[in-house]
Amino acid sequence: MRAVCSTETFGKKLALVSRGVSARSTIQLLGGILLEGRGEALGLSSTDMEISIQTSSVAEVEGEGRVVIPARIFNDIVRSLPGGSFSLDHDSSEGTVRLVAGENEYRIRAYAADDYPQLPVLPEEGTFRMSGESLVETVEKVSRSYSRDETRPVLTGILISFEDSRVRMVTTDSYRLSIKETELATTSFEGSREAIIPARAMQEVSRVFSGSEEEDVEVALSENQALFRIGDVVLGTRLIDGNFPEYRRLLPGGFEREISVSREELISTLRRVNLFAARQTPPVPVSLSFSEGSVEVIVRNGEIGDAHERLEADSEDEFLISFNPGYLLDGVSAIDSENVVFKLNEPLKPGLIVPEKNGEEADFLYLIMPMRDPSRG
Repeated sequence: MRAVCSTETFGKKLALVSRGVSARSTIQLLGGILLEGRGEALGLSSTDMEISIQTSSVAEVEGEGRVVIPARIFNDIVRSLPGGSFSLDHDSSEGTVRLVAGENEYRIRAYAADDYPQLPVLPEEGTFRMSGESLVETVEKVSRSYSRDETRPVLTGILISFEDSRVRMVTTDSYRLSIKETELATTSFEGSREAIIPARAMQEVSRVFSGSEEEDVEVALSENQALFRIGDVVLGTRLIDGNFPEYRRLLPGGFEREISVSREELISTLRRVNLFAARQTPPVPVSLSFSEGSVEVIVRNGEIGDAHERLEADSEDEFLISFNPGYLLDGVSAIDSENVVFKLNEPLKPGLIVPEKNGEEADFLYLIMPMRDPSRG
């Protein structure tokens, strides 16, 4: 197989597909990019057995063939080539791939593709579309709350529920909970379906869409995997087995107080006072001390010092509650309205952070567990 490729075009496709390469596997094939000659294009694929990425790059291809090239050296060479084009020759008898660009020549030891894992194919029927911008926005908001603890796989995923014309995404790490509902906007989903999709995979879908010129994302769900097509890129992922927590039970039925604060002012304040929280384990809490018409944001750190800032708030009584500083900033930052609304009960009961919707039902909820402030005994 021989191919002539645009260095710039192929390089972008190669960098994209390389995000699916396994960085930790001891299986050599999973550390490589599968190249396949397809008439007027070269197919590029990668997988780490959890997610897979498939695309193609326009090329002048002679002959057919399949070969797996180690991703790191392949990427480094193509990225460093001068502009223009390069040729790629695969000699299966030697087990090498030769790259030639002008007077420059490189030979890379490659692997036979016979044992490369079978990659999923997007079905012709049973798919539906959703707005790519809506998907990116939703994933961005809920991605703050998924768990990075791989000993609890279910919490490392995003629970995605499709029903009629809406999609709901939910994440939790046991300390906070994010829920975002979005209109599908394009085609409705017949019936309903829930799946736990790895958060990493959904973030890759968002990243691929953001780098494309597409408007929609095509989605297909099966019993054990999800597929997403964005233009000529297909990303597949295994679903996570297990039972997602009954998150609806965590949502309080009512609240004793609802307090509105300027989002931008609060974010700026939290960024400053959180400097006094430093990176300690357990973290130094940030306290919100509400009184009539204002809130004082406080951090007391015995090793560094104290920080106090006061903001306007439509609170009516005195009330003190403390939170993990990073979790609180994440929640406030995810709000997209001018003001952020705190829905609170008792100081040690979960609080809710929502956008101010002026009577409309909020489409995003951020539930956060409070902390005990050790400085107050």
